[in-house]
Order: sequence, then C-alpha cells, then structure tokens
Amino acid sequence: MENPYKRKKAPEESKQLILEAAAEIGASADWHQVTFQAIADHTGLSKGGIIHHFRNKEELLEELMRQSLAELTAWIREEKRTAGNEIASIAFLRFVIKKSDDIHYRRTMKVIMQAALVNTQYKKMWDNWVTENISGVSVADQSINSLIIMLVADGLWCADNMGVYDISAQQKAQILNKLLSL
Repeated sequence: MENPYKRKKAPEESKQLILEAAAEIGASADWHQVTFQAIADHTGLSKGGIIHHFRNKEELLEELMRQSLAELTAWIREEKRTAGNEIASIAFLRFVIKKSDDIHYRRTMKVIMQAALVNTQYKKMWDNWVTENISGVSVADQSINSLIIMLVADGLWCADNMGVYDISAQQKAQILNKLLSL
C-alpha cells in the first residue's frame, strides 16, 4: 500500500509550475518582485523545492528567457507558415498584432522585455533571437521598407507590453494594411 503522506515527485511539472508562477508574478508587477518566497506562496511549493530546481533567481530567469524565446520562435514560425512564408518582418508585425490580446503572449513578452532591460546577457539573447528569427541580416543590409515594418512592430510590441497606448484591434489592422501597401 502506498503511503498517502509521501510526496509524489513530478520534477518537470514542479519546474514548469515554478516558471509559470515566476512569469505571472514578474508580468503583473516587475521582475524584482519575483522572489522564491513569492513563488512558494503562489505555487504551494516549499522554498527548498524551488531551490532544488533553480539555485538562484538568475538561473530561474535564464531558463524562463530560454523557454520564452523558444515559444516565441514557434509562434513566429507558425505565423510565417500560415502567411505563406512572407518576409519575416511582416510575419512579425502580423504576429504582434494578432497576439496582442493574448494574455499568455503578453506575459511572455513582458518577461522577455524586463529580462533584456535588467541584464546585458538577456539583451544579447534577445538580439541573437531577433537576428536568427526576424531580421536574418544586419540593419544596414535590410530594405528600408522591412526596417520600417520592424520598427513599427517593435513599437507596437513595446506599447502593448508597457500599456502605453490603448490601440484598438481596428487601428492595428489599419496599421498593418497601410504597411502592407509599402
């Protein structure tokens, strides 16, 4: 007979629960408010259980950044595939507009943005991701139209994640249509 008091181990589930809690806390407040105690309170796990998976907050943030970028890569690839493999900058703009009302996406993007702002290591991870998945070439080698589209997409991305403007879905569609006419 199984001991009902023995803790059932599910390390991958616990690790994912920790990452999701960190992302939720970080996106609703800011990254500085993500502590092992806050995660423990949010998940019901012990601080020791959290430390078992992540030795420190930096290790946690690095894994969260890696997972967020992998998720973003999958989203962008799907957008490019759905749109007929159009140029990456347009796929990125379509993606930013389409996903801007998706809570999970916004949480993921806010964590990426905060991470890149607080640590040069994460900024470099973001820069590398953009080069590999969006621009593919240096800014100097991009067409001016592609660069304009990327700057607009980045602006919308930042505005959505920082809550700077309340841009309606209709306005975003108009922006997309205007840029597609370039």
